[in-house]
Amino acid sequence: MNPQPHSHPLAELVRIESAPAYRALFCAELDAAIQDRFANRAAVVAEVQAAADQLRALILHGEPGPST
Repeated sequence: MNPQPHSHPLAELVRIESAPAYRALFCAELDAAIQDRFANRAAVVAEVQAAADQLRALILHGEPGPST
């Protein structure tokens, strides 16, 4: 039977705290993931705003608005 790679529930946290190189890698990957999430969120907001603009134009003017 193979033991789990992180048998202790806090093993990853201990590794992050005790290994400076691993901590730096972890933080860089975390920063990249956060930036990706912000970029995705901004893209979704832009899509929703564009759809709202199209709907507003359709309601107010009976025009489809700018096409995407």
